[in-house]
Amino acid sequence: DRILIALSGGPDSVALTCLLKDLQPRLEISLFAAHLNHGLRGTESDLDAEYAVQFARSMDIPITVEKADVLAYKKQHRLSLEMAAREVRYHFLTKTARTLELNKIATGHTANDQAEEILLNLIRGTGLTGLAGIPPVRENLFIRPLIRCFKSELIEYLREKNITFRTDSTNVDSTYLRNKIRHNIM
Repeated sequence: DRILIALSGGPDSVALTCLLKDLQPRLEISLFAAHLNHGLRGTESDLDAEYAVQFARSMDIPITVEKADVLAYKKQHRLSLEMAAREVRYHFLTKTARTLELNKIATGHTANDQAEEILLNLIRGTGLTGLAGIPPVRENLFIRPLIRCFKSELIEYLREKNITFRTDSTNVDSTYLRNKIRHNIM
């Protein structure tokens, strides 16, 4: 497989990158990384992009970086900020994979993300599909190798290996429903 790693710079994607790099010889996979600068947090977003480039280079993994105007996309398509960012990100990842002729896109979704997604779906009202949460494989393209790992396990793994990562300041902003679930319910 030729795998594109969605590398945000956060602990999940950094741990995913490290683990896939360690498994690369045994699995006989080729690795590439992609980072989308959503441009939503100013200098912080730019520093995330710089970190992703430096980290990928330190792992000897080629990386593609783009900057997007998520706010304009949000306005044009009348979406929530979270949904606009998700759509722009997945479009970027799919386009990058196609351009580089890659057959898999690995994301750092964890068991924590899975629980949050199911709770979000329950709150919004859902059927069986929503109760299933995030699939480990979607469209035979998107893979989530860490979907059964907890974020705390990944952070401990990175600490043991003395690997730094970025922290997105918006992850503590309770105006987003997902963060309310993360910090108040879970």
